Amino acid sequence: MRPEFHISQYFVRIPSKLLRTVVVFSCLVVANPQSQKPNLPDPVKFVNKYDHVANMVRAVLEDMGFRIELEDRKGGRIVTRPYEFITGSLTASELDKVAIRRDTITGNWLKARYSVEALLEIVSPTETMVTIRTTIEALNRDVDGTERWIPLDSLGTYERRILGKISSKILGMEAPAEERKGFWGRSPQPVDPRQPRLPTVPPR
Repeated sequence: MRPEFHISQYFVRIPSKLLRTVVVFSCLVVANPQSQKPNLPDPVKFVNKYDHVANMVRAVLEDMGFRIELEDRKGGRIVTRPYEFITGSLTASELDKVAIRRDTITGNWLKARYSVEALLEIVSPTETMVTIRTTIEALNRDVDGTERWIPLDSLGTYERRILGKISSKILGMEAPAEERKGFWGRSPQPVDPRQPRLPTVPPR
C-alpha cells in the first residue's frame, strides 16, 4: 500500500522578513527592464563611383541643415559641425530616443547636439562603401550649478536615417523639392493680373 502524500509534510515556513525582501526584489526587477543597447547600422556599399557618392553624401548633409566642417576626399572623410536638435524640458525624453543616458549622472539635461562623420571607402572603380557615425553630446547642469557637455552612446537612430536619405538620393527615389518643403517652402507664385470680380449689391 502506497503511503499517502501530504503537502503539509514538505511545507517549509519562510520568515516574513525574508519573504518581504523577495517580493520587493522581484518588483524592482520587473520595474527596471533591460536597458537599450547601441544598434549601429552596417556600412552600405553603392555601385557608384567614389566622387559621385561623395557628392551625394555632402548634398544630403547640407539638405538636412548641417554645416560641413571638414571634407577630406583623399582620406574619405566628411565631418559636420555640431547640430543642436533639442533644448528645454523635453531634452531628456528626446535623448532617450537616440542615445543612452548614464543613470549615474545627476542634475538636469538642458540641450543636446550631434555631429556626423561620413567615412567613404573605394571598394572598386565602380563601388563605394559608406559608413555613418554620429557624436551625440548633452549639456548637463549638476545640482551645484556646474554645466558640462557629456558624450553619449548613440542608439543608431540618426545613422540609419542619414544612410536612408543617402540611398534614396543616389538611387533617385527622393521626393521632389516642392513635396519635401511643403506649402510654406514653395517659391512665390505669380498673381493673376485680371481684376477680381466683386459681387454687386442688389438695389433696394
